[in-house]
Amino acid sequence: MNLPLNIRNAMVARVKILSGLNITERRVPQDGRIKMRVGANKSVDFRVSTLPLLHGEGIVLRILDKSSLNVDLTMLGFEPETFAMLKRCLARPQGLLLVTGPTGSGKTVTLYSALNSLNREDIKILTAEDPVEFNFRGICQVNVNTEVGMTFPAALKAFLRQDPDIIMVGEIRDIDTAEIAMKAAMTGHLVFSTLHTNDAPSSVSRMIDIGIPPYLLAGSLTMVLAQRLGRRLCKNCKTVIHHEPDDLLAAGFREEELEDLVTYSAVGCKECNGLGYKGRVGFFELLEVTEEVAKAIAAEVPEDQLYKIAIKEGMIPLRRAALMKVAQGITSLEEALRRTVVREESLPAYLVNPEVEEYEDGDVIIQEGNKDNDFFKLTRGRIAVLKSGKKIAEITEPGEYFGEMAAMSGEPRFASIVSVGRCAVTRYPGYKLLELIEKYPDVAKKMFRTLVTRLQKTDRMIVKLASNGRPRPKVMRQAN
Repeated sequence: MNLPLNIRNAMVARVKILSGLNITERRVPQDGRIKMRVGANKSVDFRVSTLPLLHGEGIVLRILDKSSLNVDLTMLGFEPETFAMLKRCLARPQGLLLVTGPTGSGKTVTLYSALNSLNREDIKILTAEDPVEFNFRGICQVNVNTEVGMTFPAALKAFLRQDPDIIMVGEIRDIDTAEIAMKAAMTGHLVFSTLHTNDAPSSVSRMIDIGIPPYLLAGSLTMVLAQRLGRRLCKNCKTVIHHEPDDLLAAGFREEELEDLVTYSAVGCKECNGLGYKGRVGFFELLEVTEEVAKAIAAEVPEDQLYKIAIKEGMIPLRRAALMKVAQGITSLEEALRRTVVREESLPAYLVNPEVEEYEDGDVIIQEGNKDNDFFKLTRGRIAVLKSGKKIAEITEPGEYFGEMAAMSGEPRFASIVSVGRCAVTRYPGYKLLELIEKYPDVAKKMFRTLVTRLQKTDRMIVKLASNGRPRPKVMRQAN
């Protein structure tokens, strides 16, 4: 709703009073908490944050409804392979288990679910949180308060003297917290914590940047779980939608999956308040530190190389996990694309940041008879193909490759390529073509599809010229 401007100050003051904040202080941010009882047996907590703005104060309320908290690991949306890896990691007697993702991606719920699955009378669990969001029976929880010196490092040092079996520290922010967490993981404790990184492999780089030696990290890290939250499609109104094959391939689907793939789109109804979505589901990327992964961490291999090793060891990338939910009809393709990205860092520089060239009308891009072997992709505009000065074809589709035949065969250029009006093309080094085909088949696939289409057009043209434009005669089959 849109509230009248004249109640702004009164409403801000009322919220600050309810959350125990100083109503006279409007120059600095403040944090508070409201506990509200709804009905006889239900209470809802609100975490309140105020921020001084140009024309007053901004207030954000974060709703914490304990009754809606789902701390069952089996209900969070793990794929069977990922869930099997997670159970293996949780069954280990010691080690560091990290959960990473942006704010609001469900890290706290995942940690609580993991702790709840391990919570038994004979196991002592200690947690240090900033602040404690949900209370659990059988778990000793500590609120971090930096004003009185109760920091994460101070809490961890005290924990080690409290005879714990499992320790959870809200977040690893500095070298002190990281070092104590690593020592605890190496002395027989299971340690849970969170980081803010984009994916699982980059968490390893983040820990090394903080100051943890790679050999130490390789020996104590058990797993890194990266996650995102996507919206669930409303079961009542979701509808089948047709996507172009090129769009599905660009999103990350494999060509063999397209035949049986059915995707759904959000519509909106009374059941979901017109949004088309109801509830949320997790997308998970779990990096299990196997022997091969540990060797790679200790050897300080580049991040993209660690990513490839992790995939060989069974890690499902975030984008792939999201697409699996799309294929299952749980969420939409738009939601998967919105919440996850394709990891382009694993591609070589000449594919991630290729050279783009601009041409004016009549400029020659490729000269007939030359022996250079670079190949190109049309980015914008159109180009003409000239043989002995005569136009034989035209390329107008953005994304279409040309010049790759010389790169493959090593022969001189068959024809000239000339700009028609202004155009932009992307240049790729021809001597890298074999590397691209061998190491990056998904990237090369689109180029070969373009090549096959062009050869088919050429074949039809030759047949037409050979028959002088006449239709080919039908072959009559002789009856036995």
